[in-house]
Amino acid sequence: MQQRQTRDARLDLFKGVALLIIFINHVGGNPLAKVMPARFGPSDSAEIFVFISGYAIALAYGPVLAEHGFAACQRKALDRCRQLWVANILTMLVSALVVAFAVYIGDLPMEASNRLESFAPLFDTPVTAMAWTLVLMYLPFAFDILALYILLVAVAPLFLWSYARFGYAAVALSVLLYLVAQAAPGLVPPNLWDEDWNFSPLAWQCVFFLGTALALVVRSGRVRLPQSRWLLTAVLALLGGMAVWKFAASDIGHAVTPAALRGWLPEETIPWADKDTLGPMRLLHFLALACAAALLVPRDAGWLRSAPARLLVACGRHSLPVFCVGVVLSIAGSALLVAEDGALMVVAVNLVGVAALLALALVLERRRTRRQPPRQSKPAVPSTASTPSAVPETP
Repeated sequence: MQQRQTRDARLDLFKGVALLIIFINHVGGNPLAKVMPARFGPSDSAEIFVFISGYAIALAYGPVLAEHGFAACQRKALDRCRQLWVANILTMLVSALVVAFAVYIGDLPMEASNRLESFAPLFDTPVTAMAWTLVLMYLPFAFDILALYILLVAVAPLFLWSYARFGYAAVALSVLLYLVAQAAPGLVPPNLWDEDWNFSPLAWQCVFFLGTALALVVRSGRVRLPQSRWLLTAVLALLGGMAVWKFAASDIGHAVTPAALRGWLPEETIPWADKDTLGPMRLLHFLALACAAALLVPRDAGWLRSAPARLLVACGRHSLPVFCVGVVLSIAGSALLVAEDGALMVVAVNLVGVAALLALALVLERRRTRRQPPRQSKPAVPSTASTPSAVPETP
């Protein structure tokens, strides 16, 4: 029997941070988004979310494949896809109600924000829009990442089976598909609102399955990330260099640089960093960021047990409801900032939104802990496997 691996609090912590950043970035016209990590490098919270989700998939479904076979693993994955699909539809309908209230009762112009405007097909041609929604081909603003995740979960058992049988050849195939996406960026599913998805599945499957492969390697114990100062220095230098490059190429960078030195500044930002196709520089930046996080935050770090860290861990542990509620709140926040974009409204939208997501995570975590059976201090039969409840589910 394959050993099940207990949760790594760092995964939930970083996913929780990513979810809060996603909410802030999804609020249209939000000045706070200008100081989020994406402003200091080509990658952003989306890579964190997808990578950790891929890592968690290996921990959740790998033992099922080993113990019960491919068919059982695929059934579990498809059942999860059904849950995600229902969550996607319900979240869209609730968000549409928010938009309807803002436009038809609040008298806001739908064209004032692309967040609101992305729901126009649902009001103009509701039957067509709902039909396209059912097949994930109508995705309003911020819904692309959930649709991407549904697709990746559906094919995850095939990757796990391929890795178990062919090893790193499965990873090589994932990288090959990524290169195909770079050579043919038009291979993206259509979207009724915005022509096509904002995430190319062929490209983004790479970061997802790199996370899956890393979890399998870590679980096997064959490979460990070397605790090297030289490696840490190299990845920090790469991250710092990209941050300087992006700042130097920005309007602010040009504005604060003396005129005599502006000729030395780059005219364009970091190349090969497109988000839709997960450009190579974007992927490199994220991998360096993940490596730095693994080196700087050990698994047994004491501060992971602090109250703020536990709150973020709870946010990441219950990522699906937190993400869905965050989407609805971001649409509502966008509408509020269209109606009133003063400093007080900006502060209120961000504080209330983040507080609501953290409160939701806290309530869900307390409910989960109450449902768990009490732990026995001295089990009658020693076992090397942890309980199924220790296996992470995601997103």
